[in-house]
Amino acid sequence: MKALVLAGGLGKRLFPITETIAKPMIPLAGKPILEYVIQYLVNNNLKDIIIVVGHKKEQICEYFGSGKDFGANISYVEQKKPLGIEDAILTASPKLKEEGEFLIVHADFVASDEIIKRALEYHNGLNSDATIVITLVDDPTFYGAVEIDENAKIKRIIEKPKKDEAPSNYAAAGVYVFKEEFLKKLKASKKFDEAVQSMISGGKTVYGMVWEKDWTEITHPWDILAANRFALAQKLKGKGSFIAESAQIDSTAKIEAPVWISDDVIIRPRAVIRGPSFIGRDSFIGDGALIRDHTSIGEHVSIGFGVEIKNSIIFNNTSVGRLSYIGESIIGKNVKIGAGTQTWNIRMRGGPPIEMILDNEKVPVPVERFGTIVGENTEISINVSIFPGKKIGAGSTVFPGVIVNQDIPSNSEAVAEQEMKISLKKNQ
Repeated sequence: MKALVLAGGLGKRLFPITETIAKPMIPLAGKPILEYVIQYLVNNNLKDIIIVVGHKKEQICEYFGSGKDFGANISYVEQKKPLGIEDAILTASPKLKEEGEFLIVHADFVASDEIIKRALEYHNGLNSDATIVITLVDDPTFYGAVEIDENAKIKRIIEKPKKDEAPSNYAAAGVYVFKEEFLKKLKASKKFDEAVQSMISGGKTVYGMVWEKDWTEITHPWDILAANRFALAQKLKGKGSFIAESAQIDSTAKIEAPVWISDDVIIRPRAVIRGPSFIGRDSFIGDGALIRDHTSIGEHVSIGFGVEIKNSIIFNNTSVGRLSYIGESIIGKNVKIGAGTQTWNIRMRGGPPIEMILDNEKVPVPVERFGTIVGENTEISINVSIFPGKKIGAGSTVFPGVIVNQDIPSNSEAVAEQEMKISLKKNQ
């Protein structure tokens, strides 16, 4: 059986991160999201893999190549324009011809090997014409909402319904097994949900396999942090810490397991690394720094004296200056953050809830804490304060003392205008 991986989307809700990086290449605990998905497939003996690429396709193709290093045989199909999953599947359909059945998987979720294993077992055990993995979600409007009967047969599926139109809180979880009949239906309707509905109306058996375990699809920025926490748990749970022999850790530094510390990492005196956390190769953790729960730090990263980082992802080749605080944030690669910079990650007491502008839409943040997103190649100077949920675009410069209370577009400059007045003291 061949596996088709859908990896061509723009990920506009994740800008500015996905402005310069393919969404499936966002790193979680030292590996891109797509590498986890490829491993799920390979571990279930699905080694003949077709990846539909589009936005920043060269990043995916260069990283995975022929797939040999990942135990797979990978080929690529280019989706010329980001026209949705229907167009992606139809673009790849010539490679699926004469396949009696095939598996389709999204490239932007994390779960476990078991989700693929159970989907295949369920599909084969029921001799189903289509099997869709479904899971309960709080808000089905961002997914394909699914209604099932008492035997888990799918009655209908609605792609990204309005709130009052969602048939249930079951959503498609990004894993599908289809017989070739589906391609004919999709070619006729050009709509994923309509193609599935056509199969149901035509008497084909379409089942929903309920996945009740951990699963995260990356749709919004806060999903990246949730996925990172999940990836760290998978990497470290039950395995204790991994500390490379070449890591240089001062005797006064404290390691609170579980942590993953890669080759050539330097950890200076009185630093504290509190797991679960990941530190990539050739990174530097300065004196008295505190790396807290659920943080992933990339390669060649420099963390200065007294910096605190919590529940965040720091991409490769980034530096954070002394006495800064980074909380619940996503910091792109090649970013320079000056001393004393503070990310605010919780609304002010009595203030409005945190909101973000995502793909030109104002969206309430459903988690209690969220900091900032900073695009790559950005420079943030000293003593900058960043309000919760505000984004700083790629290639931008933020000058000293700026209070970032609105999004800063990519390739922009932000300067704080200040008027200083000097007068004699009244008692003089």
